Amino acid sequence: MIGDNPESDIAGANAANWQSVLVKTGVFSGGKPSHEPTHQAEDVEEAVRWAITRTYSAN
Repeated sequence: MIGDNPESDIAGANAANWQSVLVKTGVFSGGKPSHEPTHQAEDVEEAVRWAITRTYSAN
């Protein structure tokens, strides 16, 4: 799950036991997120690159 809101996006991903990436754009204003993501990225492009790399390196 890639999202910019720790309260909904990251919390939901964590509850579903999914990998989560918090992007530092949009809703998230910095600091320590209320729900800990698997990874943090500067923007959506970086988050997608991280997810693709994880997917293909796992196989």
